Amino acid sequence: MAKVDYHRNALRILFILVRGSRPYTGEPVEGYDRVFRGETKVQALDFWMRYPDYLADELLTLYEATRDRAHLDEAGRIFADEEPDLRRVPMLRRYFGAYEPLDTVLGILKLRGLVLPRSRQMETGNDEHDFLVGERAPALLEEAVAALPELGWYDRRVDLVLSVAGGRGGYALKACQHRQKEYHDAAAGDLIPTTAERVRNRLERLRGGA
Repeated sequence: MAKVDYHRNALRILFILVRGSRPYTGEPVEGYDRVFRGETKVQALDFWMRYPDYLADELLTLYEATRDRAHLDEAGRIFADEEPDLRRVPMLRRYFGAYEPLDTVLGILKLRGLVLPRSRQMETGNDEHDFLVGERAPALLEEAVAALPELGWYDRRVDLVLSVAGGRGGYALKACQHRQKEYHDAAAGDLIPTTAERVRNRLERLRGGA
């Protein structure tokens, strides 16, 4: 298995946390002004970032539900750009689905004052993990994209992933991903397999009937 690139992962997670956050209205914390709610949602969004074929499949499902041609075209672009081969960053199947510990990534971001992970207890008694986002984080991402325009892919892709996710929470997104047989049937400890061939065939069928 390839060595984990923690700094690349940290950048991708930072894009998710910044773009998916909203203004923080709780007890003030100096240097932090936005918040992203829920580690499960981070993991679910990160999965679609890392597996363009699964994201394309969800776009096709949205197209079938809405007949919005934009969803079909976006799925087509993913395959035209060979993203299932070039952009896929494999994740392991854990007991509850695709999951990768974020401790090291969050440590990198926390050390730089970009993200502050916090836990809060819910009425159910379970802990919910939130992420305060530093005031400097959005500007840092803009500077990174300006310096390295190829990083703009992450910015655009996060926007697409958030749009596909809509207002759904982490558990709803995980349930959606579990409906994919390849995802659900993967053995714990194995890498989540690609769905590229199946989704490409589905894309062509839908294009034929569009």
